[in-house]
Amino acid sequence: MTFAWSATFTVGAATAHLKGDKIILPHTALEAIIQAHAAAPPPPPPLPDPSYDPTSWDHPPPQQTLDSNGFRKPQELPSPLTFQIRNPANRLLTHSGVKEFSAEDGQVRIPAWMMESLSLAVGDQVMVKFTALPKGTWAKFRPITADYMEILDFRALLESALRSNYTTLTKGEVLKVHQGAKEFGFVVEELKPEPGEAVCITDTDLETLKIGSESQGRIIMETYQRWTVDIPNRASGVQIVVEPREPGDVDVVVSTRSPVSLHDHIWANFESLGPRSILIPAADPDYATQQDSNVLHIGVYGRSPSTASSDSSSNSAGEVDYTIIVRYQDGEDTSLETGAATKSIPSAATDIPNKNAAGYQECTNCGSWIPERTIMLHSNFCFRNNVKCDRCGDVMRKEELENHFHCDHCEKHGHVSERKKHMEVYHGWYQCTCETYETPSLPELARHRRTICPERFIICRYCHILVQQGAPASNARDLIRGLCSHESYCGDRTIQCQKCTQMVSLKDVQVHAQHHEYQRQNQTAPLLCSNQNCVRTKSTNVLGLCQLCFGPYWVPTEDPKHQKLVQRLARKYHSQLMSGCGNSWCRNQHCATFRGREMDATSAATEMMGILKEAKIGSAEGGQTWLCVDEGTTRKKVMAELLFEDMKGVYAMEWCVKALEAEKTDLEAAVQWLNLQAPRKRK
Repeated sequence: MTFAWSATFTVGAATAHLKGDKIILPHTALEAIIQAHAAAPPPPPPLPDPSYDPTSWDHPPPQQTLDSNGFRKPQELPSPLTFQIRNPANRLLTHSGVKEFSAEDGQVRIPAWMMESLSLAVGDQVMVKFTALPKGTWAKFRPITADYMEILDFRALLESALRSNYTTLTKGEVLKVHQGAKEFGFVVEELKPEPGEAVCITDTDLETLKIGSESQGRIIMETYQRWTVDIPNRASGVQIVVEPREPGDVDVVVSTRSPVSLHDHIWANFESLGPRSILIPAADPDYATQQDSNVLHIGVYGRSPSTASSDSSSNSAGEVDYTIIVRYQDGEDTSLETGAATKSIPSAATDIPNKNAAGYQECTNCGSWIPERTIMLHSNFCFRNNVKCDRCGDVMRKEELENHFHCDHCEKHGHVSERKKHMEVYHGWYQCTCETYETPSLPELARHRRTICPERFIICRYCHILVQQGAPASNARDLIRGLCSHESYCGDRTIQCQKCTQMVSLKDVQVHAQHHEYQRQNQTAPLLCSNQNCVRTKSTNVLGLCQLCFGPYWVPTEDPKHQKLVQRLARKYHSQLMSGCGNSWCRNQHCATFRGREMDATSAATEMMGILKEAKIGSAEGGQTWLCVDEGTTRKKVMAELLFEDMKGVYAMEWCVKALEAEKTDLEAAVQWLNLQAPRKRK
């Protein structure tokens, strides 16, 4: 649905934040655009399908956009809105999008570069007209200064500038982009589709694929068409198949980052015949470890047809039609190599039929196994029509032998039409823009650019800034760590350790932290009093009690067999069981006060003999005692048990007690102390 709207405005002052081609219109302009759109005649109804049969379900009726009342639904406002900007004084024009509708009534605010291009000044009159522009499919830029070779990646720089700031492109306008503090200018020379005077570039660079669905594409010779596909399920590999329609040839390159090209890719297929298939297994490290997104970027590069069958039937516009499909590949398909074309790999399923079978004989020319009764007839026909290559053993018709070639530099062989492309891709001469690496192979150049190229952009692990990685590190330790020269230099900065206040270099922080973790995990747990109701530190005595708990049982006279000590402990147990300690806070399991009932002397003596054995007086392994303690100790014991349960047993009881002592019974602070200081239980 199209509609007409135009208005004349006064040019307001340009502001610094206006970048790209987006203008600011007044709110009254938005109201006028909405009214013009609503008043426009509706589009004509779709023509009836001649194949539609109302008595059959094979061809359903065409879908119509009707509301609940049976009326045609109103069309939505076009998005994005694109406008033609014209200076009526000199008839210069350009095109733009709209940033917002917040200008003053009767004014339009235009970027400074656009005012300069149209020879406009503040206060001049300018005409703004709504214009529906076609979606752009191709653009050609020409640099206007000789220093454009300083740009590291033309495509990435231009795509970033266009995607961020521009809605339209107009033939003949100057596009200004920045790399660092330097500005570069490019003239828009050509645009497609025809007539190519102006195009809309919103959502036109990348095409989106859906897993399992086949899509159609058309690419101009020596240009790219890029696709993106979302792969949320990384447990399965993916297979990408691109099949060009003859005459025509394409290269397929795939990467986890954009932009993808012949020089920057991870997986590629440069075959000349048959479908271009790339299998990326789930175990591929570049595929499995991608963390920044689930998107794969696919680039299809158009080449001129190289097959011998190319004739005048080639696309006169220099375009290649193709189909592309991406699907999950659950099994390990050995017929496909990663990043290569389909190749046959010998297996039980691909063995020669009837080999060594009874009643069959091998043909000495083609190697096929033929029934013995017809071997003479087959041999006569085979030697008369077929020939076997002496170098590779391929069997072909005699008239095809002259079109069979072998590469002098590698083991590649095939149809002569593949020679030119093979030599360009694998035996050409390519120099990286870093000027430190050259190679005859495009795949090797791409490998260099994504691994050790000094111009490769990385996010520094220390300063977290997108920078060039530079040359490899200059010392062996940093090389083993996998650091580039920038990270080696950046990692030499120091930071103070919050635990030991020592100054540590950034690249040693991880090792320093591991040292602290080792010390933490190898700490000796504090030994607690053998009294099961006490949480104080164990002292050196035969009962393993703390000093406070052992005080009543200390014997000043010599007691080599601990008889007096046992007697005192027995009397204490017997008293606890019969009458208790009388303290309401008591939690001693072997105390009458805690139990709420007193015992007679005989029953108390019987139970006392059992718990007396648990003391293991003088034993090296230590025992357990059950003595009543003061209220403060009981409260601390209860809090330690609560903390132990809250931490789900990750830390031992001894460390829970120490945490409470260190943080003065503050439970929240004790939890933090445990997480920072205490060793965890080993599973």
